[in-house]
Amino acid sequence: MSTSQLPTGTPESRAGVRDHLANERTYLANLRTAIALVSFGITINRFSLFLLEKQLLNRAQLTLLDHAESLGIVMVFAGMALLLWGGIHFEITSKQIDTGTFRPSKRAIAVITTVVLILSAVSLYWLFQR
Repeated sequence: MSTSQLPTGTPESRAGVRDHLANERTYLANLRTAIALVSFGITINRFSLFLLEKQLLNRAQLTLLDHAESLGIVMVFAGMALLLWGGIHFEITSKQIDTGTFRPSKRAIAVITTVVLILSAVSLYWLFQR
């Protein structure tokens, strides 16, 4: 790294840049996860329709197919909600970094953890009820 490429400014301003870059990385992780949820939800939904059209399932398996379609739709909505929350959280955090009032949101972590645990438990119940 040449001297012309070294960061300039005070250590405090460089720390602020690092904070903003970390905030952006967090948003991009939320974005990637949201895209994965939406993509996988669409895939599950379309695959269940494919099985139905090709008549690869018997009548007893059709209720399982209905659940798969619903799961795909729920995953798409979960991805959209995560993307919306990630954008809002990014903006709030960015403003807090600028004003020096940033505090980690323990409530958001608790809510997200609880929702994922509940959805995981419901998924396990659905998987093993057959």
